[in-house]
Amino acid sequence: MNNEEFGAYIEEKSEIVDEEMEQCIFEDIEIENLHNAVRYALGLDIPDKKRRGKRIRPILCLLTAESLDGNQDMALVFAVSIELLHNFFLVHDDIEDGDTVRRNRESVWVKYGLANAINIGDFIFSKALLNLNSLLEKGLNPDKFFRLYNLFISITDHTIKGQALDMNARISDKILMDEYMHIVREKTGYYLSAPMVGGAIISNADEFIIDSIREFSFFIGPMFQIIDDVIDLTTGKGRGEKGSDIKEGKRSFLTAYTLSKCTPQEKEKLIAILNKPRESTNQSDIETVIRLYDKYKAVELAKSKCEELFEMGKKALDKCPAKLKENLITSARFMLERET
Repeated sequence: MNNEEFGAYIEEKSEIVDEEMEQCIFEDIEIENLHNAVRYALGLDIPDKKRRGKRIRPILCLLTAESLDGNQDMALVFAVSIELLHNFFLVHDDIEDGDTVRRNRESVWVKYGLANAINIGDFIFSKALLNLNSLLEKGLNPDKFFRLYNLFISITDHTIKGQALDMNARISDKILMDEYMHIVREKTGYYLSAPMVGGAIISNADEFIIDSIREFSFFIGPMFQIIDDVIDLTTGKGRGEKGSDIKEGKRSFLTAYTLSKCTPQEKEKLIAILNKPRESTNQSDIETVIRLYDKYKAVELAKSKCEELFEMGKKALDKCPAKLKENLITSARFMLERET
């Protein structure tokens, strides 16, 4: 499967995932500022399906199961729960970061208010769990179900801890590269591994395959996050502006690297800008930070690091079945080369 074929695969499977999510949230009696708002949060109300979100996590689950000749119906249930979990995190993440735009429109908390947004996120999480429970109703072996359930809860735990570490870093006057990598492995590495590991469990994969997938994801997860850091300065991640990470004071890969290279005076200036309240950070501040990143070639170094992580991820799959290896490498290359 090449990049073009993988793009077509995403388009095809995303539509199936969206249909299943719609079924998950449907109820005979719907509540204003809840069910309609959940559809908004999930992007299901957007006519242009390509703008609804990348759906990369459920796609990875389906791709893994398909590559291992696993049960696609069971994989779809787990894939949808993972995507619901992802959107639960996004709703709360926008509140925590103060992001006012998501998918090039108002974020949930801006459109529906803070109190409703918290409730909307919680509702999405409850639907993720209820959907996961349906695996038992579909006849999944209870032992396998509890492996998936524990996987789901474990990555939720890791992601929340990673978010706490990320927010703590924003009030620190320093961040080392090793610290950054630890944060993104907690926040993104486990999170990206879960759909693939879940797809492998459903497919009765040998433990060495599952271990290989986990190792692969611990390289590809950070790669995905570093690419995200770079995209924030280019296309803006669908948040309506470039430099949103700078406004929220995020200690990105670019920040960690630049702080390791710049002068004490530059470091003081960079930290001062990142420590400003979001609403006080202006375009001049953003341009100052970008100039510092440019001076120390932080973006170039970030892209080089991503290439290195990609190669290490590929190597982790050496002992996996050829079809799985080829398809996961294609998915990783797609993530490496993405621009949004």
